[in-house]
Amino acid sequence: MLMHSDTQSIILNRIQLDIPLVSDPFTVLAEELMLDTEALMAELSGLKHRGIIRNISGIFEASSLGYASTLAAFEVRDIDNAASIINAHPGVSHNYLRNHRFNLWFTLSMPREEDIREAVRILASRANADDFIILPTAKRFKIGVHFKIGPESGDEYNPAPASHPEYKHTAPLSIAEKEAVRLLQKDLPIEKKPFRAIIEKNAGKINETMLLDIGNSLKERGALRRYSAVLRHHAAGYSANAMTAWKIDRLTDDDIMAAFGKNPHISHLYIRETTPGTWEYPLFAMIHAKTEAKLDAIIAELSSASGVNDFCVLKTLKEFKKERVEYFSKEFEKWKKSND
Repeated sequence: MLMHSDTQSIILNRIQLDIPLVSDPFTVLAEELMLDTEALMAELSGLKHRGIIRNISGIFEASSLGYASTLAAFEVRDIDNAASIINAHPGVSHNYLRNHRFNLWFTLSMPREEDIREAVRILASRANADDFIILPTAKRFKIGVHFKIGPESGDEYNPAPASHPEYKHTAPLSIAEKEAVRLLQKDLPIEKKPFRAIIEKNAGKINETMLLDIGNSLKERGALRRYSAVLRHHAAGYSANAMTAWKIDRLTDDDIMAAFGKNPHISHLYIRETTPGTWEYPLFAMIHAKTEAKLDAIIAELSSASGVNDFCVLKTLKEFKKERVEYFSKEFEKWKKSND
């Protein structure tokens, strides 16, 4: 559990927003926060070592890289075996055990030219799933995780600011841009020249100047949504969370934003495709709180504000996988060949 100090709170709140894509980002951050650079780096190293900072890397708009994504859920009996089969797919970023008949929930990204539905069907067969659902996104209202840290924060939760531009499709990524994406997915080391270190440690094929120029260009275009730190929410004090799904037959987009979109405890808000007779809850809202009692109260408030009484609360029972997809990895082709 995070032990709060004013300095740690300032640092953790700041690095969740953005890390500047410059040669020496920690000096820039230290100057902004009026801290000594060495002291800042020592704090960051300690927070990483204690597992409070999960990683620091780029968060990309999957579609901008030519990838398709979906949420899927399996009904399985041998949970551990099914989880290991799902986790082995290089496009799986999150995989959780949840309290529902559909008990394994995971997100899957694949190159757009691949058949993502066929990949889910293969995984379901190999995992001996009794049933499964595929829930691609129809509309995204909100995305971004920013846990407010500090002794005065209480149960308050702040979503990451939606300051990144919407991605505007242009030409396919160049070889150099794909290489920059590969490198910017790596965890940023706490060093004076961390981007140079990433290039050296990962046999990068572009130099530091190219990496930073391309990274900033991708950011301006909205392909790179954010380059920032991700915290382990339990370590940061947010031990209660649930994915909720709501039946919203009569709600307009404006209604959804009024009741759900402005709620500071919701980090992700999507409309997803339904499967009549099997899954009829299109609105998904990911909610974070510090206690189970607070989580339950938030859900009750959302139901009251929206007038929706038909909903599912899918609490996390176990985390099997939570890591970023390595786009343009050769592992995708290996997985495909092993399952042809």
